[in-house]
Amino acid sequence: MIQMMTAYTTEVDEVEDALNEIFSQIDLGALRKNSVGLITCHFDFTDTGVIKELCGRLPFDVIGMTTMASANRRGFGMYALSLTVLTSDDVFFQTGATAPLESGNYHGEIAAAYAGASEKLPGPPVMAVGFFPYLNTLSGAAMVSSFDSACGGIPVWGSLATNINANPEKCYAFHNGGQEPNVLAMLLIHGPVDPGFFVVSIPKQKIRENRGMITSSDGCILKEINGIPAFAYFESLGVVIMKDAPIVTPLIIYYEGAVEPVALGAYTVNDDGSLVCGGEMPKGAMIAVGEITPDGIISTAEECINRVLGSGKKNGALLMPCVTRYVTLAPNQNSEMERVAEMIGDSMPYMVGYSGGEVCPVQDESGTWRNRFHNYTFSACVF
Repeated sequence: MIQMMTAYTTEVDEVEDALNEIFSQIDLGALRKNSVGLITCHFDFTDTGVIKELCGRLPFDVIGMTTMASANRRGFGMYALSLTVLTSDDVFFQTGATAPLESGNYHGEIAAAYAGASEKLPGPPVMAVGFFPYLNTLSGAAMVSSFDSACGGIPVWGSLATNINANPEKCYAFHNGGQEPNVLAMLLIHGPVDPGFFVVSIPKQKIRENRGMITSSDGCILKEINGIPAFAYFESLGVVIMKDAPIVTPLIIYYEGAVEPVALGAYTVNDDGSLVCGGEMPKGAMIAVGEITPDGIISTAEECINRVLGSGKKNGALLMPCVTRYVTLAPNQNSEMERVAEMIGDSMPYMVGYSGGEVCPVQDESGTWRNRFHNYTFSACVF
């Protein structure tokens, strides 16, 4: 059984004050035989040395990432650090990190880091948590696919790092306080764990009824829908796509055999009318257009939290909403975190970190978990 504790601080400049606040909230005497830490924080906490000092003083390994905003039951906000501690007598934790990833080495580096970490466990991992780097030259979907191959398809939950301005130079994933850029930090878990995974994206009423079929694609590149270049297809639907700016229209993908669709973003319009998207665009899959709105964001957060609360699991919840949701809620950016706090209350410990791309398994028709990369969603892992 896993138990969970959390701590929170907004003190970024005075390192000792930040550490005193955190350690006043964590009862180290209540730790079980095995423990591990998860951190989400504003990048200033890495720059001022809080992360390095905190990881150096904690009596267990830590993985973490920068984010746009963090929350737990002790507070929420943009300029914040949230520490989550998982502890257990019968569940084992092992962390690891890759060398810096790039387009030419990521597959081998992820496989090597996973193998090195998993061999230190007393048995095979049953699930993993991954904090992935945000890279202009390498898609999150490609990294998740490599992780899935390395781990043999065990459930992987996690996120791409992000920050307040989506500048890759300030998007860190880190392991035990290290700040080497472009690494993937991972946590492997072995033992009697029965996690629940939930992911909610766009309300059904915010998804257009007309669906097209992907007729040509290459990995994450969407080339044609219904035999028409993707850009022209969306134009025919009256969907405005700007070639020189990030695309904020959610694409809803109905993967073959999946129980629920996956929401993905399109990042770039190529000269030939194809789109570079956030995840796999398999030929034959159906595709629709969604709309992200403030009311839809709050309603999907409520739906996901209701699923968490209805799961019967009360030991802790790890929550990752998409950073686009936080931006779209302006000027009331904190309203999603406020609603989460209202709904969960003191019923269980929880953490929230805004994600640059959500990693969460979804079930197929046979009930098998399939690791997927998402955009625009609210994802949860509950113990």
